[in-house]
Amino acid sequence: MDRTQAFIEYGRILEDAEDWLSAGYRTPRGPIAVIPPAAGSAAGSDTAGSDTAVSDTADRRVDTAAFEPRPPHPEDSVSAADLVGIAAEAASCRACNLHLTRVNTVPGIGGTGVTLMVITPPPADGAGEDMSPLAPYEAEYLGKWLTALGLNPVTDMFITPAVKCRTPGGRPPSRAETESCSLFLRRQYKAVNPRAVLALGAAACGALTGDGADFPSLVGRDWTWGSVPALVLWTPAEVLANPERLRKPVWDGLQRLKAAWNAVPRTGV
Repeated sequence: MDRTQAFIEYGRILEDAEDWLSAGYRTPRGPIAVIPPAAGSAAGSDTAGSDTAVSDTADRRVDTAAFEPRPPHPEDSVSAADLVGIAAEAASCRACNLHLTRVNTVPGIGGTGVTLMVITPPPADGAGEDMSPLAPYEAEYLGKWLTALGLNPVTDMFITPAVKCRTPGGRPPSRAETESCSLFLRRQYKAVNPRAVLALGAAACGALTGDGADFPSLVGRDWTWGSVPALVLWTPAEVLANPERLRKPVWDGLQRLKAAWNAVPRTGV
């Protein structure tokens, strides 16, 4: 078993344990496997316009007012209530020392049954409890990525930070801090029931694998987390700072992730 498969199996074991603790039984799940890159995604017309697709949107603001809401899912009300409960628990959490400097928690925003669950670094300065954890310019740039994929950044995404409290000086979270928030993250994943997971940056990668040092070996690779396709990428800030080097691999990775989630039948978690 290689390292990526071990991460996948570890995630499955934790999910099963949570099922037994919360419901007394294990939810049936299909087999899991690392998803290979979609055919033709690395060359030809699929990537020829990659820079254009992302950079063309960089000069346009996202008109979220024009988006139409998706049809309601039968389990949305229950899952939405779960998210509210998780947010309340996070707000009173004292599992690590970050609560000592906490002004407010940032549990994340978005709906349930969405296409994409996005995991970010710790919340930016000024982020409120009902706001994106990203700085406004990063949130806007991420919205342009999703718009280029044909997604609605308002109704097709749930976005949440790896840890729900700000870290002093914006430093990366420690392993203990990330582990303290990991249960919240996994419960959010189960409530949101996304079709795919996108992790932005080393801290978000560490929230999935248990170690932010895994970022260099996983960034841009196709794999799975829980039971859905997953992708680790650089943060929007890193891409904006290094557009010539990072914009194309980011777009190529996003296209492969879209092909992967479209290839998997929509099922419950």
